[in-house]
Amino acid sequence: MKPQLPQEIEALFPLEIASMIYSYVPHLPKPKKESPQGPFRISPSFENDIKRIQNMGLKGKNDMYMRELEDFMLD
Repeated sequence: MKPQLPQEIEALFPLEIASMIYSYVPHLPKPKKESPQGPFRISPSFENDIKRIQNMGLKGKNDMYMRELEDFMLD
């Protein structure tokens, strides 16, 4: 979206001049969206892999093994 001239000023110019003025006006910068994970971005495929591993039945491990993997971090 581009900034607009006030209507009373825009009415002073012919349509061709107003459109020429608007051709030089840059678009407003888009606001940056913060990801729900905070400042770090996790790819959707990585997140799906983590959920698949969490839901997998592992032999010899109890049900709570790797359930809190979103808190897990490698050094």
